Amino acid sequence: VILSLKVTDYHVTCSVVSRYAVTTVESSVWNQLPIIKEAAFEVDLPSSAFISNFTIGKVYVAQVKERAAARKIYDAAKKQGKTAGLREIEKFRVAVSVPSGARMSFLLTYEELLPRRLGRYELSLGLRLGQLVQNLTLDVSITERTGISFIKVFPLKTSRLLGRKEALTVWNSTCARIHYSPTLQQQSSVSAKGLNADFIVQYDVDLRDLMGDVQVYDGYFVHYFAPRGLPVVPKDVIFVIDVSGSMIGTKIKQTKQAMNTILGDLREGDHFNIITFSDKVHTWKKGRTVRATRQNVRDAKEFIRRIIAEGWTNINAALLSAAQLVNPPSSGRLSSHRVPLVIFLTDGEATIGITSGDTILTNAKKSLGSASLFGLAFGDDADFLLLKRLALDNRGVARMVYEDADAALQLKGFYDEVASPLLSDIQLSYLDDQAFDITRSLFPNYFQGSELVVTGKVKPGVKDFKVSMSATDSKQRVKLENDVLTSHVEGNGSTDSLSCSGDLEGISSFVHRLWAYFTIKELLLAKLNASDPATQRLLAEKATNLSLKYNFVTPVTSLVVVKPDADEAAQTPTTAKPTAAATTASTVTTAKVSASRKSSPSSNPRYECIFKNICY
Repeated sequence: VILSLKVTDYHVTCSVVSRYAVTTVESSVWNQLPIIKEAAFEVDLPSSAFISNFTIGKVYVAQVKERAAARKIYDAAKKQGKTAGLREIEKFRVAVSVPSGARMSFLLTYEELLPRRLGRYELSLGLRLGQLVQNLTLDVSITERTGISFIKVFPLKTSRLLGRKEALTVWNSTCARIHYSPTLQQQSSVSAKGLNADFIVQYDVDLRDLMGDVQVYDGYFVHYFAPRGLPVVPKDVIFVIDVSGSMIGTKIKQTKQAMNTILGDLREGDHFNIITFSDKVHTWKKGRTVRATRQNVRDAKEFIRRIIAEGWTNINAALLSAAQLVNPPSSGRLSSHRVPLVIFLTDGEATIGITSGDTILTNAKKSLGSASLFGLAFGDDADFLLLKRLALDNRGVARMVYEDADAALQLKGFYDEVASPLLSDIQLSYLDDQAFDITRSLFPNYFQGSELVVTGKVKPGVKDFKVSMSATDSKQRVKLENDVLTSHVEGNGSTDSLSCSGDLEGISSFVHRLWAYFTIKELLLAKLNASDPATQRLLAEKATNLSLKYNFVTPVTSLVVVKPDADEAAQTPTTAKPTAAATTASTVTTAKVSASRKSSPSSNPRYECIFKNICY
């Protein structure tokens, strides 16, 4: 029998204000055993989230540091024999040795912007406990100024679904509160080993103004642009599918399944073609895209059915073949009234032909023209970095497709996101020099069910915004100008009875943090896409400085925790102070321990941190 520590409390609290979510996970464990035992605290983070706070026990200080500086602190602590932990991004796991009879607490906070996809925002909160927990609660509050059009709380996402009725949801036009506190019996009905599931909430907002919603707080603004009711623009879509040997088996079967459904969903006004590639490239209809008639769709499905996976992976040749369909050499460009899209799926790296990533990037950018390339990396062996850079260079995005039973649904879900273009070449402008330090405001496409977000700083005294939008719709280039009445966000609570926004402790000026969140992400993307080392260093430095200022754990910063010396800990029984090396921008907080620990050297907690299963 494996004896484990008892998790006495587990609380997840999430406050969403205008799509910006701040989630705190708190856990307390008690060592009821007669021996020192290790306690693990593990949280799966959304890929877009930044950690903004972590506390452990009573005298452990977590500071956000520049990555190299964090490594130096960690190495120095190791040399001195101190316990230290280093955490970067993606998955968070901490292990601490807890003396007999002692309690240990953990607290983690992370922040993210919920993207709008397929007409909804989705909040996913992991409940991975490993045992039944007596005091388990999950609380979500959502506040949306323009109104909540619908909200749905799903059954727990596990192999055995738990009914919706066990989560209490209360909401009005602008505010929702969700409370979930399963009893031990309800937890054991899912699994005797405790919950291992995702708690998922989906909702959408009312946004009646064509120009969107602008919110201002303390010198910062955010503009949400998501016009409804526009006609869908026909598309020229080229599916480029990897059929190399590594796709044999489940992957090719799932790809065929997804493509069969996707082809059936094409509209008659759409044009399409299919390219398959391994070491050779095969184009279904030579030299052109064809109209999505019933017969053409039937023929395409038959072509997909006959695909066999074998051979190597020639990514460069496949991209050049797609470019020839987007920009046919003989008949000129494709119709300007259709949006050109390339959906590129691969599960590996370039292994034959031109294999240099930089050369592939150069060739693709030169040949694809105005087409948007969407890269799908199928499984962990795919060259996701190359696909991200290809998408950045060519007006698209890249996404991972995970090797799981629902991979076909993942593929279909991604296609659905880009299946209905409404506008292309969108430029959002803020007139009369009212705004500055603006994030990205030029977008290649706006798809049905999505949302474009721009943030920036506002000059003092601005009462309303003059917003200009130019874009191409299904027929022509359009330009609109409008005074958008700004909403000045208040962080001291809401006037309604639910008081949702009052839960956002310390993050009331969410627009301010949202600007930093967006700016850091854009700096990191620009660094990824830059080839000049000096430019890369400058972009990294800017991203680092902002990450430190706002205490975000990002790819250029790390979270470092060092156990204080015994005399240092004795001097600070309830509040830990930063070390001399701490930057003034770092946020230092502490959590309480509900029982004292023995003072003998053998009972000092041991700390280790694991990043993607690598122990530091």
